[in-house]
Amino acid sequence: MAAGDRLRAERRVLGTTVSYMHHGIDVGDGTVVHARPHDFRRPFAGGRVERIGREVFAAGSPIDVVREPAAAFSPATIVARALRHVGRPGYCPVVDNCEHFATWCATGQRASRQVDLVVSRLESAARTVAVAVSARAVGGAAARATARLGLGVLVPAAVAGDVAALAAEWRACRAGKSVAQGRLEGARAGLATSVAACALVGLRAGPAGALVGAGLGLAVWAGGAIAASASGGRS
Repeated sequence: MAAGDRLRAERRVLGTTVSYMHHGIDVGDGTVVHARPHDFRRPFAGGRVERIGREVFAAGSPIDVVREPAAAFSPATIVARALRHVGRPGYCPVVDNCEHFATWCATGQRASRQVDLVVSRLESAARTVAVAVSARAVGGAAARATARLGLGVLVPAAVAGDVAALAAEWRACRAGKSVAQGRLEGARAGLATSVAACALVGLRAGPAGALVGAGLGLAVWAGGAIAASASGGRS
């Protein structure tokens, strides 16, 4: 770790087992500049940018260096940009959080991979549910006759797939894997969950029903991915 590095350390959402990565800028003298809420129990109640010791920033967790996206400025410039904002008020977990601030210091762009993951998966879930509704409208009679699959199964399966995809991408992000690798792992988990959920319900009608269910699960997930590509989004 050196001056200008983007640092991150794992933190937990208060009162839960859900973890996230807290970001800051290494000043190079044992301190870190980061954005934080005034009260972690009320993350939407505002916050500030402050300079703290590296040990305080870590809060007992290992510290990693963030490499993606690549820095657009020199280490000295990154540190200067961070220090210039110490004491600045303002914080929002959705549009102005610690990762937004650290990424802006290094690249000039406000971005948060963690927020992007959640937002993109919500958009993907909406698209996939729309595909599930269409699949039910087109193939509903066959589904009812064989696997008893209707919207009551297809929609939850679609949502479950995106929840599984989000969980896989979140784990990849926390593990420091690239965005591309995270998306690949998310797609695999989402597809497997969608297929398994529909196949499990279809199994009530026997092996043939399980196959029909698996096919519909695959079609729903693939349809969502195609819809994402057509809209310029991602699966």
